[in-house]
Amino acid sequence: MKDTISTGLQILASGLAPYVDDMLRHKLGDNWQRSNHVAQIINSADRNQWDAQVVLVLMWDHWNQVFRHDLGFVERSLVSELREFRNRWAHQKEVSVRDTYRCLDSIERLLRATNSDAVETADELRKETLKLLHDQELVEASVSARDWFTAAVTSVCGFMIVIVVLEYLRQPLSWVLAAMTLVVFARFVFRITRQRLVVNTGPRQCSGCTRVYYGGVCPYCQPITISPATQPTVGTGAE
Repeated sequence: MKDTISTGLQILASGLAPYVDDMLRHKLGDNWQRSNHVAQIINSADRNQWDAQVVLVLMWDHWNQVFRHDLGFVERSLVSELREFRNRWAHQKEVSVRDTYRCLDSIERLLRATNSDAVETADELRKETLKLLHDQELVEASVSARDWFTAAVTSVCGFMIVIVVLEYLRQPLSWVLAAMTLVVFARFVFRITRQRLVVNTGPRQCSGCTRVYYGGVCPYCQPITISPATQPTVGTGAE
């Protein structure tokens, strides 16, 4: 997934660089790169050499002065989100398929909002990741409570048979039969308790609450938690 995000960030940089450069020149003049603050951000005057970090930082730091007149709050949120994804990628942190898709989706949305020529390329990469996400969430490993009950009963039966064999048969025949019985029942229990792939299509009945649900996880059995980030705040807002 890191290689996919790397490709997405390259598409973002190449697609946004002309837009960012043109907007800064239009609002701040042709000499906008000579300011001390900008000089600390960019290492080259050639916009073709800018990476995603440079483009996103330029947009964020000049938002109120330049970009808020052309873009909205949604696009500002996308810039902030993509900066976070870029930092996670730069620090070699693991990124799930779901987060990778969200990153590519945000890249495609931001490029589309700026009328970039790289929208189609970003959209193709997003669709490829969507297929991976679909395949991952379509199938899940599952062992039901009924399987565990069957495995427990089977284990007890196998244990009782081993005891009877050792008690009433002579050695070494009893040890041979006991070993064979253990192997057979252990294999049977393993097959029962081994996780199987289940396709998450159509309605299913939860083994816990017995309610009918769609998808991979029963929503009725999951605890409801509210993240502090989703709670409303008072007195904050973006310009």
